[in-house]
Amino acid sequence: MERLTVNGFTQRHRQSSVASAAIALILLLTAIFRNAPACPFCLSPPQTLAEQISRADLVLIAELVRFEVYDHGTRPESTLRIRKYLQGEETAAQLDRLSIGQSIVIPSEAAGAHGDLFLMYGTLPEYSLPGSANTFASTSTNSKASDANSTGQVVQAVLKSDVSVEAVVQKASFLVPELISWNETLAITTDTVNYLQQLPAQTDPQPTRLAYFLTNLEHRDPLIAIDAWAEFGNASYDDVVAIRELMSPANLRYWIADKDMSPERLGLYGMMLGLSGGPDDAPFMLNQMMDNEPVASVGNGQATPSRAFRFGAEGLMGGYLLLTGEEGLTQLENTIALPADVPDTARHAFVQSLQFIWSYESDVINKARIQSSMRLLLQNGSMREIAITNLARWEDWESLPVLQAMFAKDCDGDRESQRAILQFAQTCRRSVSARSDAHDYASQAEEFLCEAHLTRPDLLSHNVREFTAPQ
Repeated sequence: MERLTVNGFTQRHRQSSVASAAIALILLLTAIFRNAPACPFCLSPPQTLAEQISRADLVLIAELVRFEVYDHGTRPESTLRIRKYLQGEETAAQLDRLSIGQSIVIPSEAAGAHGDLFLMYGTLPEYSLPGSANTFASTSTNSKASDANSTGQVVQAVLKSDVSVEAVVQKASFLVPELISWNETLAITTDTVNYLQQLPAQTDPQPTRLAYFLTNLEHRDPLIAIDAWAEFGNASYDDVVAIRELMSPANLRYWIADKDMSPERLGLYGMMLGLSGGPDDAPFMLNQMMDNEPVASVGNGQATPSRAFRFGAEGLMGGYLLLTGEEGLTQLENTIALPADVPDTARHAFVQSLQFIWSYESDVINKARIQSSMRLLLQNGSMREIAITNLARWEDWESLPVLQAMFAKDCDGDRESQRAILQFAQTCRRSVSARSDAHDYASQAEEFLCEAHLTRPDLLSHNVREFTAPQ
């Protein structure tokens, strides 16, 4: 795979996309990681072009003939000539008024220059009235003004064909609503046309489809780059793993090293480098987790890290653990989980990397070791609640005595952590039906909850509905 430049999306939308994605990422990282069928380190991706095409009745590529505004600038109108169908050509042929070369008139703006390309999605009505009017402009030169209805008039526009032959575009005004609803008219480039024409079928095996999108992840056209990433965002982890041999570590290193790489891509690329890279990539990824630019003092007297955490680096941590196993986990504990001057965003990313290994790659690091790593965060007040919730999800009942001791000591005054501990105990108490080896811990949890009912009823009142750990 040849080296690609940074995609158009990154080039044109860096500042706004990074700011908004950073906020979304913080919210995402505070949620519990679920074993969902989508890419583990991708933010919620948009609907892909293939999905949009499959759900529309008609999808076509058209070129702009003219755009005008009538009624003192209040009524836009666009005329577009059909170039190619991506969906619904057989349906259009039955209508006999949507052939390639004919034109469509839509009551909306398709701003651009003559010949600019647009992707159009059309929806047919559930029923049509006999003799209903249409949204089409005929390319026939034999149309006459007498063909218009009694209340309308014929509007003519000149259209140059691909062979520079002029044709007359005619349109009659309508007595009834348009037959087809054009839900979206999206400006596209010739690159987009080529990309759409080569889209693999949705019925193809997912690894086969991903192989095509892999080559377009950093395309110069932002629409293509976003769609290729969205395809990976909607893919399962197993399908991404299936094409690891097609991935280029050199390209991934180049993209990851871009300090302006968008967070949603950084997470995916870090995971992919962990799947396809070698031992020499581990120090590179460890270094790339933090920005190379020094952080200015915040002026509040608090300690600040010498380097800022990169949003999206949870994928780098996950990929780093794939390459290094338990040795790398110890390194992350010492550099991310334990130091006091590390920002919480970095620790949240550390949590997500643990969740990733637990859910997908427990052969790389055994689950008991992952649990012990999560327990380290119990000593951090801002991370305690999410750590307790994960330990409950992982049924780490061996943590119950530690949490009981923390309830009255370290968590005194920390109501959120105390509630989380009570929820942990509730989950442990119910586990007796699922795990015979948890009887002792379930009994201990029952005693703890009874005591809390007497001494801290104010906390239990917020837990009328018993806590259920996410599955």
